[in-house]
Amino acid sequence: MVDATYLICPQICEEPAGSYYSHARRDEKASLLDADSDDEDFFLTGPRSIKPGGSRSDPKIDRLQNQVDEVVGVMQNNVSKVMERGDRLEDLQDQSDNLAGNADMFRSRARGLHKKMWWNNCKMKLALVVIILIVLLVIIIPIIVKSRN
Repeated sequence: MVDATYLICPQICEEPAGSYYSHARRDEKASLLDADSDDEDFFLTGPRSIKPGGSRSDPKIDRLQNQVDEVVGVMQNNVSKVMERGDRLEDLQDQSDNLAGNADMFRSRARGLHKKMWWNNCKMKLALVVIILIVLLVIIIPIIVKSRN
Protein backbone atom coordinates (compact mmCIF):
# COMPACT_ATOMS: atom_id res chain seq x y z
CA MET A 1 0.00 0.00 0.00
CA VAL A 2 1.31 3.45 -0.90
CA ASP A 3 1.78 5.92 1.91
CA ALA A 4 -0.52 8.98 1.73
CA THR A 5 2.42 11.34 2.16
CA TYR A 6 4.00 9.87 -0.96
CA LEU A 7 0.90 10.81 -2.95
CA ILE A 8 1.08 14.39 -1.68
CA CYS A 9 4.82 14.92 -1.98
CA PRO A 10 6.56 12.26 -4.12
CA GLN A 11 9.94 14.07 -4.22
CA ILE A 12 10.37 13.93 -0.45
CA CYS A 13 9.18 10.39 0.03
CA GLU A 14 11.05 8.89 -2.92
CA GLU A 15 11.82 5.20 -2.50
CA PRO A 16 15.35 3.88 -2.89
CA ALA A 17 16.47 3.48 -6.48
CA GLY A 18 16.89 -0.30 -6.19
CA SER A 19 13.47 -1.03 -4.70
CA TYR A 20 10.87 -3.22 -6.38
CA TYR A 21 8.34 -0.39 -6.55
CA SER A 22 10.63 1.97 -8.44
CA HIS A 23 11.40 -0.73 -11.02
CA ALA A 24 7.72 -1.58 -11.37
CA ARG A 25 6.77 2.06 -11.74
CA ARG A 26 9.49 2.65 -14.29
CA ASP A 27 8.47 -0.43 -16.29
CA GLU A 28 4.79 0.50 -16.15
CA LYS A 29 5.54 4.07 -17.18
CA ALA A 30 7.62 2.84 -20.11
CA SER A 31 4.90 0.45 -21.23
CA LEU A 32 2.22 3.14 -20.97
CA LEU A 33 4.26 5.69 -22.88
CA ASP A 34 5.38 3.23 -25.58
CA ALA A 35 3.80 4.46 -28.82
CA ASP A 36 4.19 1.10 -30.62
CA SER A 37 2.34 -0.86 -27.97
CA ASP A 38 0.56 -4.00 -29.16
CA ASP A 39 -2.01 -3.58 -26.40
CA GLU A 40 -3.10 -0.19 -27.72
CA ASP A 41 -6.40 -1.41 -29.13
CA PHE A 42 -6.87 -4.47 -26.93
CA PHE A 43 -10.48 -3.67 -26.11
CA LEU A 44 -11.32 -2.83 -29.71
CA THR A 45 -9.58 -5.73 -31.47
CA GLY A 46 -9.54 -8.38 -28.75
CA PRO A 47 -6.61 -10.44 -27.55
CA ARG A 48 -4.06 -11.72 -30.03
CA SER A 49 -3.17 -15.35 -30.44
CA ILE A 50 -0.92 -16.86 -27.80
CA LYS A 51 1.55 -18.61 -30.09
CA PRO A 52 3.47 -16.66 -32.73
CA GLY A 53 2.14 -18.92 -35.49
CA GLY A 54 -1.42 -18.33 -34.36
CA SER A 55 -2.20 -22.04 -33.87
CA ARG A 56 -3.46 -23.37 -30.58
CA SER A 57 -3.26 -26.95 -29.55
CA ASP A 58 -6.07 -27.03 -26.97
CA PRO A 59 -9.64 -27.11 -28.37
CA LYS A 60 -10.97 -25.67 -25.11
CA ILE A 61 -8.80 -22.63 -25.58
CA ASP A 62 -9.96 -22.34 -29.20
CA ARG A 63 -13.60 -22.58 -28.13
CA LEU A 64 -13.02 -20.06 -25.36
CA GLN A 65 -11.21 -17.74 -27.78
CA ASN A 66 -14.13 -18.02 -30.21
CA GLN A 67 -16.54 -17.10 -27.41
CA VAL A 68 -14.35 -14.17 -26.45
CA ASP A 69 -14.20 -13.05 -30.09
CA GLU A 70 -17.98 -13.34 -30.31
CA VAL A 71 -18.45 -11.30 -27.14
CA VAL A 72 -15.98 -8.70 -28.41
CA GLY A 73 -17.95 -8.49 -31.66
CA VAL A 74 -21.22 -8.08 -29.80
CA MET A 75 -19.72 -5.41 -27.56
CA GLN A 76 -18.28 -3.54 -30.55
CA ASN A 77 -21.73 -3.67 -32.16
CA ASN A 78 -23.31 -2.41 -28.93
CA VAL A 79 -20.81 0.44 -28.68
CA SER A 80 -21.51 1.49 -32.27
CA LYS A 81 -25.27 1.35 -31.60
CA VAL A 82 -24.82 3.49 -28.48
CA MET A 83 -22.81 6.02 -30.49
CA GLU A 84 -25.49 6.12 -33.20
CA ARG A 85 -28.16 6.52 -30.53
CA GLY A 86 -26.20 9.43 -29.05
CA ASP A 87 -26.05 11.08 -32.48
CA ARG A 88 -29.78 10.59 -32.96
CA LEU A 89 -30.45 12.01 -29.50
CA GLU A 90 -28.36 15.07 -30.32
CA ASP A 91 -30.31 15.54 -33.56
CA LEU A 92 -33.57 15.12 -31.67
CA GLN A 93 -32.42 17.68 -29.08
CA ASP A 94 -31.59 20.16 -31.85
CA GLN A 95 -34.99 19.61 -33.45
CA SER A 96 -36.67 20.02 -30.07
CA ASP A 97 -34.86 23.31 -29.45
CA ASN A 98 -35.81 24.50 -32.93
CA LEU A 99 -39.43 23.53 -32.34
CA ALA A 100 -39.49 25.36 -29.00
CA GLY A 101 -38.17 28.50 -30.70
CA ASN A 102 -40.77 28.22 -33.44
CA ALA A 103 -43.51 27.70 -30.85
CA ASP A 104 -42.50 30.88 -29.01
CA MET A 105 -42.47 32.82 -32.29
CA PHE A 106 -45.89 31.39 -33.21
CA ARG A 107 -47.31 32.30 -29.80
CA SER A 108 -46.13 35.91 -30.05
CA ARG A 109 -47.42 36.29 -33.62
CA ALA A 110 -50.75 34.69 -32.67
CA ARG A 111 -51.10 37.10 -29.74
CA GLY A 112 -50.40 40.06 -32.05
CA LEU A 113 -52.88 38.78 -34.62
CA HIS A 114 -55.49 38.28 -31.90
CA LYS A 115 -55.10 41.91 -30.78
CA LYS A 116 -55.29 43.13 -34.39
CA MET A 117 -58.46 41.12 -35.05
CA TRP A 118 -59.99 42.35 -31.78
CA TRP A 119 -59.43 45.97 -32.87
CA ASN A 120 -60.88 45.20 -36.32
CA ASN A 121 -63.92 43.68 -34.62
CA CYS A 122 -64.32 46.79 -32.42
CA LYS A 123 -64.08 49.02 -35.49
CA MET A 124 -66.71 46.96 -37.29
CA LYS A 125 -69.08 47.15 -34.29
CA LEU A 126 -68.56 50.91 -34.07
CA ALA A 127 -69.20 51.33 -37.79
CA LEU A 128 -72.39 49.24 -37.49
CA VAL A 129 -73.63 51.39 -34.57
CA VAL A 130 -72.91 54.57 -36.56
CA ILE A 131 -74.77 53.21 -39.60
CA ILE A 132 -77.78 52.19 -37.46
CA LEU A 133 -77.85 55.66 -35.84
CA ILE A 134 -77.70 57.32 -39.26
CA VAL A 135 -80.55 55.15 -40.54
CA LEU A 136 -82.64 55.87 -37.43
CA LEU A 137 -81.96 59.59 -37.75
CA VAL A 138 -82.92 59.51 -41.43
CA ILE A 139 -86.20 57.84 -40.50
CA ILE A 140 -86.99 59.74 -37.28
CA ILE A 141 -86.04 63.31 -38.34
CA PRO A 142 -88.58 63.49 -41.21
CA ILE A 143 -91.30 62.10 -38.95
CA ILE A 144 -90.57 64.77 -36.29
CA VAL A 145 -90.43 67.52 -38.90
CA LYS A 146 -93.85 66.44 -40.35
CA SER A 147 -95.40 66.25 -36.92
CA ARG A 148 -94.37 69.86 -36.08
CA ASN A 149 -95.79 71.21 -39.27
